[in-house]
Amino acid sequence: MKASIIVTSYNYGAYIERCLRSCLSQNFPQNQYEVIVVDDASTDDTLAQLKKFESHSNFRYIVNEENVGVAESANRGIRASRGQYFVRVDADDYINADLLLFLTRYLAENHDAFCVSCDYILVDEFGNKLERRYAKDHPVSCGIMYRTDLIANFGLYNGNFRHREEEELRARLADYYKIHHLQIPLYRYRMHKSNKTKNLDEMDRFQTLVEEVKKSGSA
Repeated sequence: MKASIIVTSYNYGAYIERCLRSCLSQNFPQNQYEVIVVDDASTDDTLAQLKKFESHSNFRYIVNEENVGVAESANRGIRASRGQYFVRVDADDYINADLLLFLTRYLAENHDAFCVSCDYILVDEFGNKLERRYAKDHPVSCGIMYRTDLIANFGLYNGNFRHREEEELRARLADYYKIHHLQIPLYRYRMHKSNKTKNLDEMDRFQTLVEEVKKSGSA
């Protein structure tokens, strides 16, 4: 199988249907990709929303018995995946129909790339366009396609990081993390009051931990 889309979700029942419709409507052979949702012990109607998609042969979901955070949830999805490549999508976001087509082709043609990111568009709660963002200047943790075997060899994400898990990975791998950037806005990043990145105290705490990883790597 060529690619896996891994969706992590915690209480995003209000948004996940739009997310999954975009993931399951890719301009890509259905038998060459899969969509895996890892629900992190949601207490809303997420499970009911997931059941709507059970008829899709390339769709499956995992339900965590307890909340473990986004990094460990992503790891569980990666371990369960069968794709040569994988890309993460947050359950409150959605993607362009050509995302898999462009990102898989890029990695196939650029063997020096550890991963490749695409640009993204900020949208509001209703999907209205707010702003285009360049991933090279404003990196986010999703919309990045990895070579599954390589990231697995490096131990995946640090499961202790509930925020800034992508930054920790970059800091830990340092120069080996060769990210390429495709300047096409294939990802839609939804801004709303429940974004986990709005927990500023937690974001600051994990930023301090990322800085410690950077220091230990340069020591």
